[in-house]
Amino acid sequence: MNNLKVVGTRGRKRRRAFRLFAIPFVAASAVCLMIFYMAIVMKSGSALAEESGSGPGISTPDAPGETAEDGAGPSADVLGDRSADSFKSVSVDADEREISFGPIGVGPNIKTGDYIDVRLMCADGTDYVVASKKELMDYNASTGMSVIRVRESELLTLNSAMADRNSLPGITLYAVKYVDPFAQSAADISYRPNEAVSDQIRERGNETGR
Repeated sequence: MNNLKVVGTRGRKRRRAFRLFAIPFVAASAVCLMIFYMAIVMKSGSALAEESGSGPGISTPDAPGETAEDGAGPSADVLGDRSADSFKSVSVDADEREISFGPIGVGPNIKTGDYIDVRLMCADGTDYVVASKKELMDYNASTGMSVIRVRESELLTLNSAMADRNSLPGITLYAVKYVDPFAQSAADISYRPNEAVSDQIRERGNETGR
């Protein structure tokens, strides 16, 4: 009986030792399997992202006009097409010149870059267009001097209008702004220069036509 008790006691100790060793081993194995599984899942997800073009180092255009190189903004070709529709023209008449003249009245609503008519108003209220649809290249508010581009005949007409303003009482030269220069046509010239200037314009025209 004593021998049986000893054997039974040893068996219980062995089972206890086995349980103490087996539980940590199983837990460690489970953790290793979980880490291995997560690594496989992450690797698969990265591969799918690269195939779909959304992974690191790949940029996809989000809208028409974008390029894969910069990933944002319209392409240079698109901007070039838009600039071609600009109101300004690169062509210049052979006799076109940039002049500074004045002083004339320019209201606070008019700024450099606007398109204007230069008009002459008399004391009796009559009003005439002297120069039509000219871009205001520059304006000095302290002196009232303006810069525009004109052809030879237009320059002579402006000179005549300024001479009338300086010699006749109640005459005013002023500028009016085009609300939409892209859509609005140039106003017809209604001012007639004095006889001497008219003769000079005709002579210049005849010389040009030869």
